[in-house]
Amino acid sequence: MDIGFRIPGTEERVNCANYFISQFQNIDINFTYVLHNFTVQSIECQNVLFKLNQNHENIIILGAHYDSRAKATKDPNPINRSDPVPGANDAASGSAVLIELAQKLYQKRANLSCQVWFLFFDAEDQGVDSGGSGMIGWDWCEGSDRFVTDINNFYNDNNETFDCMILLDMVGGVNLRFINELYSTSSLLDELFAIGRALGYTSQFPSNPQDNQIIDDHRAFLYIGIPSADLIINFWDNPNWPFHHTVTDNITYIDSDSLQATGRTVEQFIYNNYWNIPSNPYNGNYPWSEDIDKQSIEIITILISTIVIIAIAILTFNVIKYNSTTRISEVE
Repeated sequence: MDIGFRIPGTEERVNCANYFISQFQNIDINFTYVLHNFTVQSIECQNVLFKLNQNHENIIILGAHYDSRAKATKDPNPINRSDPVPGANDAASGSAVLIELAQKLYQKRANLSCQVWFLFFDAEDQGVDSGGSGMIGWDWCEGSDRFVTDINNFYNDNNETFDCMILLDMVGGVNLRFINELYSTSSLLDELFAIGRALGYTSQFPSNPQDNQIIDDHRAFLYIGIPSADLIINFWDNPNWPFHHTVTDNITYIDSDSLQATGRTVEQFIYNNYWNIPSNPYNGNYPWSEDIDKQSIEIITILISTIVIIAIAILTFNVIKYNSTTRISEVE
């Protein structure tokens, strides 16, 4: 947060990308990284990718966006709505967890049977919300969309494959409570929730989470067939975290327990599925091919119920009509 506002096209954005590089080089001076440069509205942007365990063919992507919104378009005080958003939770929190996970997983890399990508997205948060644009003419998730468009430049599709993508967005705020994000691959998201609850984070990973579909950085990966999950909160009408796209999304409302719950859950997920030792006590659900769209199931259920009700009504009407016709015939 000391870097400042990480708005695309600013020096602070560049400084933040350089900060990531310095943190990963502190882990290993030879940590592989790739800079993905692109432009939006003639403004230079940059995704930053770090690769761990490149000797493995199967890849897990852990992602977060690092840009902060240029305007606090949802701030309750109209005076503040042209000011930039600090972006502590949205999404410096996810970026911080990725750095910590890199430190932890690097120490265990010899026993991991996968390649791990730590992917920091630029230009996610400048689209139009209820208060207007972050940056005029920009859409949401510009960085992840561009990355997926160019994804063949970053891996060898002859011998490397993607197992899954996990996105961390707004994971460090007070009163953390993840939702059931409906674009996500349900079997993957359900496993993350189950792991979180098993670790004791029952309020953060509730058994009856709120449902909603969120346009976020995981969608581009879903569209090319990679199972993906978005760990995200209710940010639109949440009295326990009302700071989305306001000037109060600052370090004051970051909770270390929320960061730990997120990081430990994702870390355990990787051990459950990729801890490569003979006496592995963990059991994961790879591959995550099952995708139950709960919203679609609810719609289908409503349609079936409606059809049944209509059928019963028609049958009842015909029975009544038949009985009435029979009685008239008998009278005659």
